[in-house]
Amino acid sequence: MKKVVLLFVASIFVFITESAYASSPLSHIKGMHAIGIRGGTGLGNTFDVGAMYQYHFSRRWSFVANVDYEKGVFSNAGFWSVKVLPGVECSVWHPASWFYLHLTGDINLGYDNWSNADIGRKASGFALGLDLGFNLEFYAVPALSFVLQAQQGWNWGFYDTGGYNYFHPLFSVGVKYNIK
Repeated sequence: MKKVVLLFVASIFVFITESAYASSPLSHIKGMHAIGIRGGTGLGNTFDVGAMYQYHFSRRWSFVANVDYEKGVFSNAGFWSVKVLPGVECSVWHPASWFYLHLTGDINLGYDNWSNADIGRKASGFALGLDLGFNLEFYAVPALSFVLQAQQGWNWGFYDTGGYNYFHPLFSVGVKYNIK
């Protein structure tokens, strides 16, 4: 029953956004800015919250910047990090005026606190990494869009982890206010 209700609500949302947005101009235009918030989860007991900014310097390409706090706790290991993620986003598929598929690439810079009880290591310090992923962006109205994102990140710390680094997948949902 829950799946039927969820499918019905999603269908109504798609119908309303398509009909409301069908007469609006294209959203990805040069000079458009967007600000927003997002929250997500990864594998295990992991969560991420953050703020995002986007500037379109062409219809297909944009500059993105995120500020995130991420925390993960696993059986005998865990981490928390505060990071800034500047990067680029490329719109690769645009089947409707209210729907976009983007590929993203970000450099993550920040402070990372990492521990692993299995190997008896605990370390923290400045970290550098790379995040690659994709997102789906749905425009409810021209000024408001929803973003579903999946990304894979890799952190390398400038501190002694004994040669251990970690990957961290992240799945998030966000909402953006678009300023033309």
